[in-house]
Amino acid sequence: MAVLLPDRDLTVYVLPHPWTRDAYGTPVPPPPQARPAPAGTWPGAATEQTDGSWTLRVDPASWPLRAGDVLGDGTRTWTVTTALPKKVPGHGAADYIAVTAALNPPETP
Repeated sequence: MAVLLPDRDLTVYVLPHPWTRDAYGTPVPPPPQARPAPAGTWPGAATEQTDGSWTLRVDPASWPLRAGDVLGDGTRTWTVTTALPKKVPGHGAADYIAVTAALNPPETP
């Protein structure tokens, strides 16, 4: 197994979870342009996939990450689609969070 080394610092913007609810009990997401204060900045890596999606590796100190949270590196931002903590047996320093995300705004051909 290859280890993907950090190639950038990723700032994590965590949206409030759970979302507020309306009078009918339906969760109401915040407006798309709303961004909370940064939760922190950690080393990470980002790779664009052939289908246009992105995979990111984030330091486990940034956990918990959830769908809808935003990651940024100072030049790009991504909206988290999935986040799953991964442990490397016997090598805790290599643990990471595997993230799939969409680039904001999406690149157009």
